[in-house]
Amino acid sequence: MPGPLDGIRILDLSAVMSGPLAATLLADQGASVIKVESPGLGDILRYVGSSRNGMSGTFHVTNRGKRSIVIDLSDERGKALLRDLARESDVVIQNFRPGVVDRMDIGYEALRAERPELVYLSISGFGPTGPYADKRVYDNVIQAFSGLCDTQGDPDSGEPHLIRQLICDKLTALAASQAITAALFARERGHGGQHIELAMLDVAIAFLWPDAAANHTLLEADVVPQPTIGSRYSLMTMADGWATATPLTDSEFQGLCRAFGRADAAEDPRFATVAGRMQNLEALGELLSKDIAEIAATLTRAEGEARLRAEDVPSGVVRTLDELPSDPQVVANGTLEESVHPHCGRLREPRPAPRFGGTPAATGGPAPGLGEHSDAILHEAGWGDRIAELREAGVIA
Repeated sequence: MPGPLDGIRILDLSAVMSGPLAATLLADQGASVIKVESPGLGDILRYVGSSRNGMSGTFHVTNRGKRSIVIDLSDERGKALLRDLARESDVVIQNFRPGVVDRMDIGYEALRAERPELVYLSISGFGPTGPYADKRVYDNVIQAFSGLCDTQGDPDSGEPHLIRQLICDKLTALAASQAITAALFARERGHGGQHIELAMLDVAIAFLWPDAAANHTLLEADVVPQPTIGSRYSLMTMADGWATATPLTDSEFQGLCRAFGRADAAEDPRFATVAGRMQNLEALGELLSKDIAEIAATLTRAEGEARLRAEDVPSGVVRTLDELPSDPQVVANGTLEESVHPHCGRLREPRPAPRFGGTPAATGGPAPGLGEHSDAILHEAGWGDRIAELREAGVIA
C-alpha cells in the first residue's frame, strides 16, 4: 500500500543532518526524494562515523530511500538543470547559510517564478537576519546558545553539559518535516506554495521551554518558583547497572518506599503528600540518595524493576545500546529492522515510528551511492541527450 505522501516529489539540496533527515522522514512516508550533491565528496556525512565500503551507517539512516544526483551548482548548466528538477517538484529543502541560494539564483523567489505551488524550506542555524545569521553552525553551537547546555547543568556544581548527540539537528528535522506536511496541506486547501524559514535556535528554544524553562514563563513578581520536573530526574545505582523511577503522586511515592523496604518513610508527615515533599526537598533528597539508594545498590536491575512494577511505580532500567535489540518491548514493537545494503552489508535500523492504519510508512531502501542515479534522473528531466557533454564538463557525476 502507498504511504501517506505517495506522489509528493522532494528535491533535497541539504547536507549533514537536519535537512537530509527531514527528507528521509518524508521518504519513509512515501515521498519520492532526489538528493542533490556536489562533485567530489558529496555530502560530508557519507564519511562521518563507522563506515563500510565508503558509506557510514549515519549517512544511510539519514538518507535511506532517496536517489542521488551530482550537480555542480557553480556552473550555469547545473543551475539550469536544478531549476528544471524543481519545476517538477513539490518541495525543495536546503540548509545553506542565509543568502547563499539567492546569490546562486536558486532561492525561493527564483524557483517559485516557474513553480508557484512550490513549498520551499530553508534551514539555518540562527535565522535569516540578526547578528548571528552568518555564523557557521554545528549542533553543539546551538546547544550552547539555546540554553540546552544550561538546563543539562550539574545540579550541584551548576557546570553546564552538552547532550552527547546531534539533538538540535534531529529536532530541527522533526520540526521541518511537520512544517512541510502542514504547508502541503495548506496548498491542498488552495493557499498555494510558500517559503518556510526554520532556525535551529528557534527549534531548540521551543523544545526546552515547556518544562525546562517553567520558571521563566510566569513573569509576575508573586510567582512561587519550584524546581523543574526534569531537574529532579536521577539514576539509581543497581548491582548490575542503573535504573530510574519517578514517584510523582502520593501513591507512587508510597509504592517506591514499600518496594525498597522503607514503608515507614511514606508515613513521615514531611513526605506524606506532594505539597509536603515539595516543601522538604532537601530531606527528601537525603532519603532518596542515601537510604533508598543503599537498598537499590544491593538489587539487580531486574529485581529492582520487578519490585517497582509490582507497586505500579513509573520506572525503567538503563538499557545499553547493545541490549536494545533483545529488549522484549522493542521486539514486541518491531522497532528495529534488519536488511542488507549493497555497499554496507547487513544493517539494523529503526522503522518509521508512526504507525499509519490506512497508508503505512515503511523503512526506505538503501541510501544511494554518490551520483548513483544521475543518469536516470537526467533522462526523466529531458536532459538525456546531454549526459556525455555534462559529465565531460564536470557538471554532473
